[in-house]
Amino acid sequence: MLAWIVKRSLEAFGRRFDYDVTYMHDVIDECGVGAVMPVNGMTKISNYRRDVPADVYHTARIVAARYGDCGPCLQLTTTIAERDGVDGATIRAALTGDRRALPEPCRLAYDFARSVLDRDGWDGAARNELRTRYGPRAIVSLAYGICAASFYPAFKYALGAAHACEKVRVAGVEVIPQTR
Repeated sequence: MLAWIVKRSLEAFGRRFDYDVTYMHDVIDECGVGAVMPVNGMTKISNYRRDVPADVYHTARIVAARYGDCGPCLQLTTTIAERDGVDGATIRAALTGDRRALPEPCRLAYDFARSVLDRDGWDGAARNELRTRYGPRAIVSLAYGICAASFYPAFKYALGAAHACEKVRVAGVEVIPQTR
């Protein structure tokens, strides 16, 4: 009974965001409901956004999703940003790596996320500026956003459920994302 409820919830999510949740159904079928319950924690992490504007937050998430995936997970992250009111031009710039086209606060989030993901040691200046502007909860929000957007592509690849690269749609227009 619990498996049926969880699967119905997953299907509703899939319909809401036009996202294929088959891989999660497979996890339930092969390993039981207990194997998908940890994902609830990731959902909570994904939903934590405090003191940081939507466009700044979603820019960091798009960069993280783009690093891990160029398919359905990136499309999902993009769709969520659109539904949260982020301007299409900002989303397209984050997807294509056109940092000059990003509004200045989003450029900081873009640089911060790239540096964190590259682990190149250049994240300090962007983090400090973001902390000065938005406070410490914004940094935690961005950190959670980056981690959550990176989790699902890695999880799907580990399961063998990842898809090939594909174009991402922003406001109905196809965009070819930069992969790194």
